[in-house]
Parts: sequence; structure tokens; C-alpha cells
Amino acid sequence: MAAGQRGHTEQRILVTALADASMPAKGLTATDFIVREDGLAREVVRAEAAPPPSHVMLLVDDSQASERSIPFLRSGLARFIAQANAWKPAPQLALMTVGERPTMRADFLPKNDAVQTAASKIFAVPGSGSYLLQGLMDACKNLSKHNAATPVIVVFAAEAGPEFSSERREQVEAALKAAHAGLWAIVLQDPGKMDQSPEGLERAEVLGDVVTRSGGLARTILSDQSMDPAFDGVADLLAARYLVTYSRPDQLIPPTLVEVASKRDGVRLVASRWAR
Repeated sequence: MAAGQRGHTEQRILVTALADASMPAKGLTATDFIVREDGLAREVVRAEAAPPPSHVMLLVDDSQASERSIPFLRSGLARFIAQANAWKPAPQLALMTVGERPTMRADFLPKNDAVQTAASKIFAVPGSGSYLLQGLMDACKNLSKHNAATPVIVVFAAEAGPEFSSERREQVEAALKAAHAGLWAIVLQDPGKMDQSPEGLERAEVLGDVVTRSGGLARTILSDQSMDPAFDGVADLLAARYLVTYSRPDQLIPPTLVEVASKRDGVRLVASRWAR
């Protein structure tokens, strides 16, 4: 190697491309992507259809606040599970609930029959609040235990109910980063009943900024009738992601921030901002 010449290594990042608020943008090529690390442009080598997630953890708020939503939630979960099972290759699925305390209802197995059964039996825990942030910490530990390669966590949260977790957003973000997990969320809002406690505000930050930094998306719904379309939309976007490969110069200090943008008008890109 000539003096002063540096080598390069290829890095890969999963990217969600949206043509509007919810529809995947198709037909993108390497020339449509811009990648920067710590503000420095990187050469995009190729872009291709990404394989499905290796593992999907469904994290469901079954606290008292979800009581009226349960029939719709069961339907939305069933639709999501059916779509995920049709992906090639199908991911391993698990289901955890967070009402009263985080509880694993069905762990990862080669076949997803147990998850389908568990989703059909979800009910609201009377008098309970949510431990969503604690559940996220537990989910990340579980994904790391299973050596999940490209995991995602899909959350359903009812923001009208109280949050009782003691974890903070920084802890949740660090756990997601360590597990290399993208966080996706379906958030049922009742504008007149949002939890404004410190714990509730921590949950709101996780379901907002932390979701975005992890490379996921949050879908806000205002009625139970929107549950099926919300789960369908998340499944459609997860199935249509791109795997973007770019070149990184060898360097002593690794980058900390990755930013991905599109050269194509009308296309919005979402990707993890955590450099690997």
C-alpha cells in the first residue's frame, strides 16, 4: 500500500424507504442513496432488497388501558404474524406482554405456532399499568441471548394508561443499540388522557426519538379501528427494506453517527443512526 493510502471496509445498513407517510418506495438503486458518517460522505457501493428480520419480538401493552382494544389488538397481531410467516425466510417470533409486569408469553422457536396461540389469548390485566420500558430492556436481553442477527421489536402501547417503569430513555437506547435492534411502534393515543408523569414522559420519548434513532417508525392511531391497517403497514415496510452497502475508510476512531438520505424527490429514508 502506498504511503498515506488507507484501506476501506464495506459496511451495511438496513434502510426503510417511504413514498409517502406509510407506503414503501420501490425500485431504488445505489444512486438513490446518500450515506454520511459523522458528516462525511461515503461511497454507496450497492443497494438491494433486504432479507426479512431474523427475529421479531412483539411487545404488547395488555394493561387496563388496553381493555377496550383487546379484540382489535388480537386481530392486528394475527394479521402481522400471518404476514411475517409468509416472508422468505420467515423470522422467529416471540411475544411479551407488559401489563402489571413484563411476561414472556411465547419465546423464540423455529416454528411460530406458540406465538399465534399466545396472541389469540391476550386479555387486559384488571387494575394494571404498563411496564413498557422495563419490557424493552428484557426484550433486548432476550434478543442478545438468542444471538439475533437483524432483530426488530414491534411495540403496541396505549398511551392513556400509566407507565410504571423506572428505566430511563438513555438505558433503553443503550440496550437497543447493544442488541442491534430496530424499534417499531404502534401507539394508541387518547389526547385527553396522556400520562404526563415522569415515567410517562420517558415512555413518550422512547416511542418518539428513540424509535427514530433505532431505524424504526412509530405509527400513531386514534381509534381501535385503525389497528389492523397499522399492523399491516408495519409488516409491509419491514418486508420492503433495502440493504445498502457503503465503503468506510479504515480509521483509528470509529464513527458514532450514520445518516442516510435520498436523492430521489418524494422519498423519505429511515435507518439506524448508530454506527457499527
